[in-house]
Amino acid sequence: MKAAYEAVREFLSEPRLPRMAQRTFRFHLGYAILDATSGGIISIMPVVAIKEMGAPDWQLGLSLTLSGVGMLATLYLSSWMAHRPKMPFVFLPGIACAFCTALMAAAHSSFSFLFLAGLGLMFQTMSRPAITAVLRLNYPATHRGVATGEIRKWSSLYYLLALLISANLLDLATQEQVCRMGLARALVLLAGAMSLASYLCFQRIRVRESSDGMKRDLKPRFVQTLREAVRVIGHDGRYRRYVLACFVFGFSGLLYVSYIPAFLEKDLHFGYSECALLIDVIPLLAAFITTGFLGSWFDRTNPWKAWAWIRFGWGLDPILLAVTLVCAAKFPAAAVLLPVLGRISRGSVQGGSWVLWWQVGVNHFARHVEDTSRYQGILVFFNGLIRLTAPAIGAWILAASDSSRSLLFLVGGLGVLFSGLYSWRQARREETDPALSTIADFEAAYAGRIQRQ
Repeated sequence: MKAAYEAVREFLSEPRLPRMAQRTFRFHLGYAILDATSGGIISIMPVVAIKEMGAPDWQLGLSLTLSGVGMLATLYLSSWMAHRPKMPFVFLPGIACAFCTALMAAAHSSFSFLFLAGLGLMFQTMSRPAITAVLRLNYPATHRGVATGEIRKWSSLYYLLALLISANLLDLATQEQVCRMGLARALVLLAGAMSLASYLCFQRIRVRESSDGMKRDLKPRFVQTLREAVRVIGHDGRYRRYVLACFVFGFSGLLYVSYIPAFLEKDLHFGYSECALLIDVIPLLAAFITTGFLGSWFDRTNPWKAWAWIRFGWGLDPILLAVTLVCAAKFPAAAVLLPVLGRISRGSVQGGSWVLWWQVGVNHFARHVEDTSRYQGILVFFNGLIRLTAPAIGAWILAASDSSRSLLFLVGGLGVLFSGLYSWRQARREETDPALSTIADFEAAYAGRIQRQ
C-alpha cells in the first residue's frame, strides 16, 4: 500500500530538475497548460461549424492545409532565427495565433470561421522551431526529456478536460441556434485569451543564449535558405536518415487518420459518445499516464530506439482497426475490443512521439546550439509537405479500393511499422558508439570536440 502511495505521489509531483531549470519549467508548464486548454476548446469548433453554420465537408480540411503552409514557411524562419534571439520568433507568431483565434467570434460564415481557426494553427506552427531552440538552451540535456515529458503529460489532461467541458456546454445549450452560437463565440474568445496568456507566460522565460555571433540585422534570402537545407541534408547522413524515417512515419500516419471517425460511425455504427471516447478520450488518458515516464526514459536512451518502440505502438492501432470488421464477423465483441486496444496503444505513445518530434529529437543531430532551429525547421518543413500530400493520396487509395477504409488502415499501418523497423536498425547501428548512446552523450561529446579544437 505504501509503495502504491509513493508511486502515485511521484506521478503527481514536479520532476527533480537542476536549480537552473526550475524557473524555466514552471513558465513552460504554465504556457503548455494554457495553450492546451485553448487547443481543447478549438478542437470542438469544426463540429460547431457543421451544426450551426452548415459547413460543407471540403471546408473541414482548411486547418490541416493552412498548418501545412505554416510548416513550409518554417524552413525560411528557422534559418533566419539561427543567429538571432529566439523569443521574438515564439512571441510574435503566438500573438498572431491568439488574435486569429479570438477573431473567430466575429465570423459569420463557416468558411471564415474555419479559415481563422486554420490561420491561428498556422501561426502556432511557425513558432515551433524557436521553442525547440529555447528548450535546448534552457534545459540541460540530461533532464530535457523528463521536463518536456512531464509538461506534455499535464497538457494532454488539460486538453481533454477543455474538450469535454466545451462539448458538454454546447450540448447543454438550448436548441435555439443563436444561443448555442453565442456560447461558441464566447468559447473562442476565451480560447484566444488563453492562447495570448500562454505566450505571455512563455515570454517570461529568460533564454540563456549568448550574444556572441548574433546577427540581428541579417535576413537570409529564400534561395540561400534552400541551399542551407540541402547542404544540411546532403552532408549529415545521420540527420538525413532521421528525416527519412520521420517522413515515412508521418506520411503513413496521415494517410488514414482523417478516416477514423468515418470508420467508427459508418462501419462500426458507433454513436457520438463512443466515437468521442475512441477518438479523443481513451488516447489522451493513455498519454496522460505514460508520457511522463517516456520523457524520463528519453534522457537515458538512444532516440532511435525510443522512436522504434513509439512507432510500433502507433502502427498497432491502424492494424487492429484494419482487421476489426473481419474479426467482428466471427466474434462480435471484437468490434469494441480491437478499436479500444488500438487506441490505447496509440495513446500510450502519442505524447512521447510529440516530445521527440517537436522538442528534443533533433538535439541528437544538431551539433551547434544555433543549428537547433535550422534542423527543427527542416523537419517541420517536411511535415508540411506530408500534410499537403498524404491526405490527398489517402483519398485516392480510398477511391481506388471502393471505399475500403480497412485497406487504407492496413497500408498506413504497415508504413508506420516499417518506419519503426528502420528506426530499430539505426539504433543497432549507433549502439557501438558511446558518444551516441543518448542525446546528452552526443551533446557532451561534440562540445568536448569543439573545446579541443
